[in-house]
Amino acid sequence: MKLYTVAIFLVFISFSLEQVHAINPAREYILNPDSVGWNYEQLLIKTMDGYQLNSWIYEANKKNDKDTVLILAYPDAGNMSYFVYHSAVLADAGFTVVTFDYRGFGESDDFEIQREYLYYTEFALDLEAVVDSISLKFQNKKIGILGMSMGTTIASRAYPEIKNQIDFIVGEGFVTDPPAIVNYYKGKGKSILLPEDPELYLESVQSIACPMLILTASNDEVTTASAAFRLQKILGATCQSTIYEGQHLTGFQVDYDDKGFGGWYIEQLENFLENV
Repeated sequence: MKLYTVAIFLVFISFSLEQVHAINPAREYILNPDSVGWNYEQLLIKTMDGYQLNSWIYEANKKNDKDTVLILAYPDAGNMSYFVYHSAVLADAGFTVVTFDYRGFGESDDFEIQREYLYYTEFALDLEAVVDSISLKFQNKKIGILGMSMGTTIASRAYPEIKNQIDFIVGEGFVTDPPAIVNYYKGKGKSILLPEDPELYLESVQSIACPMLILTASNDEVTTASAAFRLQKILGATCQSTIYEGQHLTGFQVDYDDKGFGGWYIEQLENFLENV
C-alpha cells in the first residue's frame, strides 16, 4: 500500500481512538494480515467461562526472529483489525505478535457491553485464556503483554493469574488510578463507570513484579506522565517509564519522518528487552 494511503489510514485510526471516552467495540474488520501481505495463523480460543475468542498470530520475520511473543491487549475502541499495521511492523522487527478480540468485539462471541464502563473484568478472563493458549504454543519463547490504554487495565487485572506465564509487560497510556480517570471525565461532563471496587484494581497493578516498561505521552491529560512515574516509584527497579512528545497513544508515530511508523517504538522495546 502506498505510503500516503497508510498515513491517511493511521490518522483515521488515531482520530477514532482519541474520540472514545469509554468502550466502543466494532464488529466488522477493516483489515486483516492478508491486507499487508503478512503470514499469519487464525486461532480460536475458549475462555474458562465458555466464550470463544478470535485471534491472529503474526509470524515473526525469519531473518531477525527475536524468539519473543507480544500479546496485544488493545484499547477500548474498534477491534484487532485496527492494529494490523502496528502488528505487522512489530512482526517485521522480529516479534511474534498475537492479537485477539475481547468478547463483544470483532468476531469473538457476543457479550453485552455497557459503553460507559471504563473496562470489564471479564476482559481479563479473555487475556488469561489467550496467555494460557499462547504459553503452551510457544514454550521456548519469551512472552510479554503489550497493553494500550484500556489494555493496561486488562493486563493489570489478569496479572495475578498470568504472572507465572509471562516475562514482561509493556504499557502505553497506562491506567494507574481508575477513580482519577472517572473524576477527570466528570469534570468534562461525562459519566464513566467502574466495574468493581477500585481498591481491587490498585491491588492488582501494584502487585506487578515482572519487568515493565511504561510509554507515556507528554500531552496525555487522562493517563498522565506524572501518574506513570508515580507507579514506577511504587513498583521500584523492575519498572521503567519513558516519556515521548505527543498525545494519548501516539507512540507509534514518534519520529515518523526519520524512523517511520513504529521505528521509535521498536527501539524502546529492544532497549528494554536487552535486560529481560
